[in-house]
Amino acid sequence: MADSSWGLPEPTAKTRKGQATERLFLDAARRVFARDGYLNAKLSDIALEAGKSSGSFYNYFDSKQAVLTALAEDFNAELLELAAAPYRRGVPAQEALFEAVGAFWSTYKRRLPELAGVFQASMTDEAFAERWRAIRAQGITSIAEGIRVAQAEGYAPGLDPLLAASALASMIEHFCYVWQAQGGDAVDVEIDDEKAVRTLWTLWCHAVFWRQEDDTGAGQLGLGRTGDAPRAEG
Repeated sequence: MADSSWGLPEPTAKTRKGQATERLFLDAARRVFARDGYLNAKLSDIALEAGKSSGSFYNYFDSKQAVLTALAEDFNAELLELAAAPYRRGVPAQEALFEAVGAFWSTYKRRLPELAGVFQASMTDEAFAERWRAIRAQGITSIAEGIRVAQAEGYAPGLDPLLAASALASMIEHFCYVWQAQGGDAVDVEIDDEKAVRTLWTLWCHAVFWRQEDDTGAGQLGLGRTGDAPRAEG
C-alpha cells in the first residue's frame, strides 16, 4: 500500500474506487453469511447484496473461499492491533492481558458470521484450513512473545512459549465459538460478557503468571487474589 511518507505517490482515484468496491463486497458477504450461513451462501447473493453484478464480483474475488479468507485476514489484523494497544500504552502486563482478552471476545462476537464460516470451512476445505493455520500462526507468535517477556521476569519457567501460546489461542478461540456461535455447552451456568472475559483471563494468568516456589515444582501465582481481574470498562 503506497504511503506518501516513503516518497511514493498516493493511490489513484481508480485504486481508491476499487478498494471501496472490494470493501462493499466484503461487507455484503458478512451480511449474507449472517443471514444464510457460510455454507449456504451463494456468490450471486453476495453480489446482489452489494448491489453489483456477479461478473463484477470476479474482478475482486475468484471464489467464496477467497472472500472468507479476506475477512479472516481482516479479523486477524484488527485483533492484533487491539490486543497490542494496551501494551504499547505501558499498561502492566496482567491488566493489558485483561484488555486483550476482552478485545478478542468482543471482536469475535462482532465478526461472528465470518468466524463461524471460518470454523465450517476449516473442516471441509483443506486449502482454506491451511491458510487459516497461517493466519492463526501470527496470533500464536504474538502470544508466545508475551510469554517470553513473562519468563524473563521469572514466570512460567520451563514452559515452551509457542506450544503454550497454541494451547491458549485454541482455548480462547474455541470457547468463543462454543458460547457465541453454538449457544454454549449443555451445562447449568449463566454467562455474560464480563464473566466470560474474567474466566478466560483468570485461566490465562494461572497458565503464565506463576513462579517456581521450590525444588518440588510447586507453583505460586504472581497474582493477588485468584480471579482479581481489573474492572471492565463500558
